[in-house]
Amino acid sequence: MGNKKKEKKQKKTSYSYFAFFCEMIDCACQASTALNNMFSDFQSKNLRQEADVIHEIEHAADLKKHDMMSQLLREFLPPIDREDIVNISHVLDEIVDLIEEVVLSLYMNDIQKCRPDVQPMVALIVKQCEELQKLMAEFENYKKSDKLLESIIVINTLEEEGDRLYLEAMRNLKTTSTDPFELIAWRDIYSSLEDCCDACEKVADAVEEVVMKNT
Repeated sequence: MGNKKKEKKQKKTSYSYFAFFCEMIDCACQASTALNNMFSDFQSKNLRQEADVIHEIEHAADLKKHDMMSQLLREFLPPIDREDIVNISHVLDEIVDLIEEVVLSLYMNDIQKCRPDVQPMVALIVKQCEELQKLMAEFENYKKSDKLLESIIVINTLEEEGDRLYLEAMRNLKTTSTDPFELIAWRDIYSSLEDCCDACEKVADAVEEVVMKNT
């Protein structure tokens, strides 16, 4: 009787890596939404405050990742390969890091006015993060889910759209701006936004690799 109670207790307190993935993508969604709101009503005077808000989200994601790594060190038999857990957690964390990088670039370069082609890129990152939420909600049931691969395809398609937006934004920047400072600053900002799109796709690709290896 005592052993059964102990087993039940162990099951209740066992760590869920899939829940951790969901928590990490929730952080990415919060950060992307904050970034989108910032660009929707861009005010250079608020950049420091907005950078602090996103940094808090980034810090929370880091703490979650550290907790997970501590658990993984003690884990006897994780549900998927350790290297896959580490890889997925890394690229999930990277999304938030790169979003913070965008805001810090705006602040450090003292950007006073937002370029109009930024908003579609940021809105696309929000869509990718929302689709990754759906993906992670299905991930634990990856052997039976018929929605997982659908989300992967959507995320890959959105990344391709992100590449197109990036190319057009860079071309527009080079053909319309004569200020070398503006060219350098916005080149870095656009590159960071594209890196955010790429990081979202990396998460989808990493999940797809787990599915391919285990089914």
